Amino acid sequence: MESVNRAQILILFALVVSGIIVGLSVVYTQNLLAGMETSRTLLVFPKEEIRNLREIVVRDFLSVAALIGNDPSAMSNFANNVSDQIRMLYAQKGCYADVTAFKIEIGKVGLVFNAKIVYVGGGLEYNDTLYCEVGGGCT
Repeated sequence: MESVNRAQILILFALVVSGIIVGLSVVYTQNLLAGMETSRTLLVFPKEEIRNLREIVVRDFLSVAALIGNDPSAMSNFANNVSDQIRMLYAQKGCYADVTAFKIEIGKVGLVFNAKIVYVGGGLEYNDTLYCEVGGGCT
């Protein structure tokens, strides 16, 4: 009788140990998968795409605004043309991006405008609005 009790305790102990091992392996697998997903997310994060869109506003929009002078309608036409091209290019990549200029006014030195940058792709939505002024840059 005593050997049967020992056998039952041994089997119960083996079941408990195997349950602990299975639980630990599930936690380890989840951590491994989470680490892989995190690294994949970092690889596809569109940091360069957003940086390029900001550069278009800061460099191109401001330089064209300086060349145009005090003509808000010409700046609006330029911004609309650039916006159309950006939307078309990014649609070919399977995402949405747009750069628009609005509230274009004549300031003290030259044109003053707000620029909106939108990027949607890869599970990320990015929106930013910059205040740009010829001779003063964008903030």
